[in-house]
Amino acid sequence: MKKLFLLLFLFLSVGSQAFARTPLMPVEDLKAGMRGYAKTVISGDTIETFPVEVLGVTGSDSMGYQILIRAGGDVIARSGGIAQGMSGSPVYIDGRLAGAIAYGKAFTDPHYCLLTPIHDMLDILDKPEPHRDVSPSLLPKGTPLLAGGFTPAGISLLEEGLEPFGMTVADSGAPGTASSAKDLEPGSSVGAALIQGDLTLGALGTVTWTDEQGRILAFGHPFMSRGAADFFLTKTWVLASLPNLQAAYKIGNIGAAAGTFSQDRGAGVAGQIGRLPAYIPMYVSVSDTTRSQNGSARVKLVNDEQLAHKLAASVLVSQAAKTVDHGKGGSARIRFDITARDEKGELLHISRDNMYFDKESVVKPLPAELQETVQVLLQNKLERVRITNIDVDVDASTEALIAEIKKVSVKEKEPKPGDTIHLQVTLKPYREKEFVRTIAYKMPKDASGEVQLNVRGGASMAWIRELLRKQKDGEEEQAKKEEKKKDVKLSDYVREVNQADRNNDIIIEFAPDHKRKAVREEEEEESLASLLKGGRNKQSVAIDYIVDGEQKVTVRLP
Repeated sequence: MKKLFLLLFLFLSVGSQAFARTPLMPVEDLKAGMRGYAKTVISGDTIETFPVEVLGVTGSDSMGYQILIRAGGDVIARSGGIAQGMSGSPVYIDGRLAGAIAYGKAFTDPHYCLLTPIHDMLDILDKPEPHRDVSPSLLPKGTPLLAGGFTPAGISLLEEGLEPFGMTVADSGAPGTASSAKDLEPGSSVGAALIQGDLTLGALGTVTWTDEQGRILAFGHPFMSRGAADFFLTKTWVLASLPNLQAAYKIGNIGAAAGTFSQDRGAGVAGQIGRLPAYIPMYVSVSDTTRSQNGSARVKLVNDEQLAHKLAASVLVSQAAKTVDHGKGGSARIRFDITARDEKGELLHISRDNMYFDKESVVKPLPAELQETVQVLLQNKLERVRITNIDVDVDASTEALIAEIKKVSVKEKEPKPGDTIHLQVTLKPYREKEFVRTIAYKMPKDASGEVQLNVRGGASMAWIRELLRKQKDGEEEQAKKEEKKKDVKLSDYVREVNQADRNNDIIIEFAPDHKRKAVREEEEEESLASLLKGGRNKQSVAIDYIVDGEQKVTVRLP
């Protein structure tokens, strides 16, 4: 009776016309031995059917139900069994929609699988429920994420970043241009995408149900278990279903966005055809100055605070590896601009210009600062941020553009407080002769006596690691301090990020003053922004080398 009441409720709440076209089969009516058919696509955009037999129903009202079926016929023979990518394929018994193909067991007969009942999927539309745990031995009949246009380096970074979500990544070659021109309907192939554009990333699934308002249900299981979501709902073009020892899987092109998947729940994904999701535009330009090669990519990233920074890093690495194709170590200069809006709509702008060197791979160090900057913006503890654009420009070469500070001297013999002095900094580049760079430094007006200056190379990542550590460790204590200090603003952090050290900076500041040390430590604890400001009277100058080393010099004032 409980299920019958639920079914009646759904008839009224979701739309009687839609249900008149799609009669439903509740689990109470299913019996072993019943036969029916399923709909799916295994090539192009042609929907085909294959026969199924109900073997039984497992579960309970409190834990939920699953329907065990056996499939057969020519479609299953050609696809290599129930394939990943068939997730969401609608199954009809006696002409009524019973559920969607969802789960199978690895390394077993691929003719068997479990269905998610259709009434569980319909719940997603109006009253989402918490996810149900699924046995680790059961694999969702989705697909690996198909990465189009990514290099092995980009795919490796994707796999590392998405591993916590239980996702695997498969190389689908160049991003395909073919996509279905047909309207989506039950049995159509559909994509849930994280990246669109010159590079693509997404999973293939199958449409289970649609209505005349453009609402759609698919997959029959979670995509990434994100709950409320904002994924690209795309049309697709299936190239083939590939047999595999563990489980067959479909491979195909992730097409242009046709709508939005806004719910990612235990029983499937739900969305709306026609309404496109919010996204982050990203443009990457890379120049290999050694080989005089240039390349660029323009993409759209899902606006997800847990995913966007990882996706941005993988796009950067992939395009850099594609353009810088020599596979050697070297130096690179990376410039990136990020524009965003805070909760009040105020503009936030971060602009960074830094240099890196790696003796094995010039591409390897490139994404770290961009990834962690995007992460800090989207996951900051103060307010929600919407990134509106990311622009990245990279110049790379096989040169080792590294110089060590060997000596520092003061040009002026009798400087006075408030004077601008000139520091002669001797630098030794890698396998090149020493050279001297003169750096102007304005002395404080209140300085007197012997003043010791610290001259060092930039350490650009120290600021961001400290920022993340402070956010992740001791969150409760930090929250209390931020609550007390009402004048702390996100714009303060952004300003300090823009002013943070760079690897190619020569940085001059007062050497640590033990009398002020306790005061400075107390100040640093009170404000996260103060961690990024550096020492007293800090000044810096950028050069065209990554600067290493540290020297002290004494300035004698009257």
